[in-house]
Amino acid sequence: MESGRHFLHLHIGEGKGKTTAAVGMVIRAAGWNWSVLFCQFLKSSQSGELRALGMLKDRVTLFRPAMRHKAFIWEQNPQQREETRADLEQGWNQIVKMVDNQNFDMIVLDEILDVLHLGLIPEGQVYNLVRQVPAEWVLTGRTASRSLLEQADYITRMDPVKHPFQKGIKARQGIEF
Repeated sequence: MESGRHFLHLHIGEGKGKTTAAVGMVIRAAGWNWSVLFCQFLKSSQSGELRALGMLKDRVTLFRPAMRHKAFIWEQNPQQREETRADLEQGWNQIVKMVDNQNFDMIVLDEILDVLHLGLIPEGQVYNLVRQVPAEWVLTGRTASRSLLEQADYITRMDPVKHPFQKGIKARQGIEF
């Protein structure tokens, strides 16, 4: 990667496309021989994007924290939610070690903004790592704190205008996952 300033990108909003946009950035970076760390939070099922990024394993490192519970966070009871918090904290510590031990040109934290919004990982830990590690950072999720919004160099908002889900059509393989 060429030297120079590194930027913080936020992909936020209620609409489809935040992860897709981040994956597009990863593919572009890998095409220029950048080393990329792609971390995905709060998702446990297989997806087309992970399968595709797995084909770029010489340039892209994939990581998902090990999760005991596969249910959506809002469907978990208090004990499950606490276990999920502990799983995410352990996963975050693994990410910090990876970032400390390897030079990545780009680091994607997919759905981390939702993790922060739910208080599952302290925002200060994430913000400190972003500030300390020179890389192109991409954070996704529905919403971001005022502090992160102020620090971001790029903010892209994805808002749904029309989506088949509004008609009761479930997520489709190859399109939504």
